Amino acid sequence: MNEFIPPDVYGQLHIKYILMGLAMWTIVPLIGKKILNNTQRQVAVYLLVILTLGQEIINDSSLMYQGLWKFSTDLPLHMCGFSLILTSWALMSKKQEAFELAFFWGIAGGSQAILTPDLTGIWNPFGIFIFFFSHSLVILNVIWMIVVEGMRLRKNSFLNTVILTNGFAFIMTIFNSMVGSNYWYLCIKPLSNSPFLIGEWPFYIVGIQFVGIIMMGLIYIPWLLYFHRMTLQSDSTTA
Repeated sequence: MNEFIPPDVYGQLHIKYILMGLAMWTIVPLIGKKILNNTQRQVAVYLLVILTLGQEIINDSSLMYQGLWKFSTDLPLHMCGFSLILTSWALMSKKQEAFELAFFWGIAGGSQAILTPDLTGIWNPFGIFIFFFSHSLVILNVIWMIVVEGMRLRKNSFLNTVILTNGFAFIMTIFNSMVGSNYWYLCIKPLSNSPFLIGEWPFYIVGIQFVGIIMMGLIYIPWLLYFHRMTLQSDSTTA
């Protein structure tokens, strides 16, 4: 069934899934912001959470039915798997800390996964659809919280996320060594077309760390402009 997997990063099927994501990220928040009332928005949040967690359950159930599910590879312990749970929790709870971590992990990790997908072990069109759909959902949930719920980052959110991410990576390193897994790709280099995976273990991990910080920093830059504007408005109000 390898014919269902695009042979290169920007194959025809890959482009279609990128366009699917762009449509989701644009249309759904726009409807939530412009058309739905508060009650309907809460219902939409429930639906997003059900869809986010439900597709993960369906995918795992499908793998179990086929006898392909493995403890060492299919737990939701990669960053994007964490992000599925994290964005669902942030949508429901509106917790600031959950939103901030979901923003950096969801946008930076989800976009990188979509742009440079690792489809190793996916041998059917349903699995490929779930891969792109789940990562698109993570980003959609974050955009919904920003556009519809009006949630915003704090100035210290970038540094906090870098520290927390390294803490999680340390924990996952211990977990991987205990069960022989490769979550967060900390033990074996992923078979991805990403140009940022330079060298073999452990050197590529330095590249992942460096690129991760850069990507999180890039999506943080617009928020610096937002903080500056808020400061100016505060100064003009108190003047």
